[in-house]
Amino acid sequence: MTRGWPVHAGISRTGLICIGALLAAPATHAASPRVFTAEQARAGKAAYESSCGLCHRAALQGRTGAPGELPDVNTLPARMLQTIDQAGGQIPPLAGSSFMVKWGAKSTREYAQRVASAVGAFPPVGRNDDTYLLLTAYFLQMNGARPGKIALTAATDVALDVAAGRTVR
Repeated sequence: MTRGWPVHAGISRTGLICIGALLAAPATHAASPRVFTAEQARAGKAAYESSCGLCHRAALQGRTGAPGELPDVNTLPARMLQTIDQAGGQIPPLAGSSFMVKWGAKSTREYAQRVASAVGAFPPVGRNDDTYLLLTAYFLQMNGARPGKIALTAATDVALDVAAGRTVR
């Protein structure tokens, strides 16, 4: 008979200590993929501020139709005002938890395509063939994704919630 910890089923005290250490160690998660560059996000922010931000607002929170939302809806171009009216004053957010509920499981490729269609209706100042990717990079950053060294392309295919570090799949 031994004093202290008994030995069970062939596991030594050292083995039990190692197992305990593994169980007590904090879980590690793979780093979120960095799917855009800081320059893309900066350029996307400038594009956003020149067009998208008028409806979706400065912090990308969208519109609820509540009085006092800025910029004042009556200062917007007629085409944007018409879109807001058709949507009942509701413009969806482009960042935050409700955005991630809707878009989080979808891929960067799918989301970039949606941004491309919106850019066609409301072109930002200086729009070019890559503007939708720049905007997508900015939206990813505003949802918690971090820039890296590889540029976002039309072929980039990572779930938004994974890119934003909200889950690992």
